[in-house]
Amino acid sequence: MISRKTDNFTGFIIQDKEKICFHAENRIFNFMSEGVGIFNLFGQRELKAPDMFLHGYTTDGYQLALYTGWKSNSVSANYKLRPGIYLISTANMHCYDMSAFQAIEFRGGTLNNLYEKRHISNEYDSEKQCYIRTYPEIKKEYQIKIREYECKLIIKSVPSNGNLAAMDLVMRYEFSEKVPIATIKLVYNVLIDICRFMTNRKNVGMNEMSLFQIDEESGKWLRFAEGFIDYQYSSFTEKSFTKNILFDYMQDCIVNLHSVVSENTEGESTYLFDFYADDDKDVNRLTNDKIKNICSTIECELDFAEGLKDDENENLKALIADIKKVIKAHRKSEKKLEDKTYDMIGASMSHWGMANSRKIYLLYVQKSKYMKVLEEKFKLSCSEEDIATYVKYRNDITHGRYRTLDPVIAKTAYTLMALSYCCFLERIGMKEDDLMYLLESGKISS
Repeated sequence: MISRKTDNFTGFIIQDKEKICFHAENRIFNFMSEGVGIFNLFGQRELKAPDMFLHGYTTDGYQLALYTGWKSNSVSANYKLRPGIYLISTANMHCYDMSAFQAIEFRGGTLNNLYEKRHISNEYDSEKQCYIRTYPEIKKEYQIKIREYECKLIIKSVPSNGNLAAMDLVMRYEFSEKVPIATIKLVYNVLIDICRFMTNRKNVGMNEMSLFQIDEESGKWLRFAEGFIDYQYSSFTEKSFTKNILFDYMQDCIVNLHSVVSENTEGESTYLFDFYADDDKDVNRLTNDKIKNICSTIECELDFAEGLKDDENENLKALIADIKKVIKAHRKSEKKLEDKTYDMIGASMSHWGMANSRKIYLLYVQKSKYMKVLEEKFKLSCSEEDIATYVKYRNDITHGRYRTLDPVIAKTAYTLMALSYCCFLERIGMKEDDLMYLLESGKISS
């Protein structure tokens, strides 16, 4: 887990020319009041964080930046801030530009279980009369885009700081120029979402986070700050790399994966995976919330599916065309209604379509080559009737009706989880052979 060598320290933030002191303990920053006695409880001050970070120093002279999530906030005199992310400079008594960075690097933690671990050789060299340890080099580079920011992603393995017999995976994002410090939150959230997708777990994270700038004098990369992240869980998932979707299998899909996960299209969903297990113990537990989230995820994938056609769909289109003719004739008749009424009818008709359960089944049939593997290997499958029962269950519990979970609902739920993964992975460009391998080896939605 990421933690500072001491989680108990003091310092101050700077607001214009004013210094506001704090005491940090257990990742909570307690700002010290200025007044005395009961009167300081009623004091208010306006804190400003234009770049969503409060800047200052620790008592021992290290620069500090605390993430706020807001640019301005009126707070009480005894304000407490739990920033989630805070930054400490790598050297004290030195002035760095803490308003921007040019590269960010994440290391270890869950990342160590997202690549194919290779053997570290330890052989005796008779000439040098010592053992030589050889670490297998893993290094891949991609040109990716995170929202409007283009950058180079470097994935590499390095010897672990805490255990020389192990390797750490590093994810390094290098930008062509400096980017605002608030971009840390965007890059971090994207990587966390990717880790959750590849493990099917929520409790993921990295052991280390570092920020870099290019030194103007030498032209070399300078590590100027380390980041500390306050995770809301006590430990990371211990799910083995043998059961995860690995970066090794993603190949060029990594580019599309970052693009889709980071995309911010207002009012539209580019992906939706809210059914991840909270931790390793939660993976086989189904709740009503998870049932609803699985259904929402597969419905999201329906928005991107193409070619879901059958006779019922064509007949429905013909029926809608006939109704439009009737409405058009009625609009020209003596019984004509107000224009806004016809507009309302037209808006309603624009949503007419096949029942969701039917569309989900057609999607299931469309991906039959993958679903067949799922059925043969893990006995997971569902019929059109099973899907209709599942969707009705979701609708009932959404509207507050009491329902008892049964084996049909449970089996359909896990089948649709795997179907969601297949649809998404195919959508971002994964090759059929790689996707087949992930299914056969039980690495999807496990």
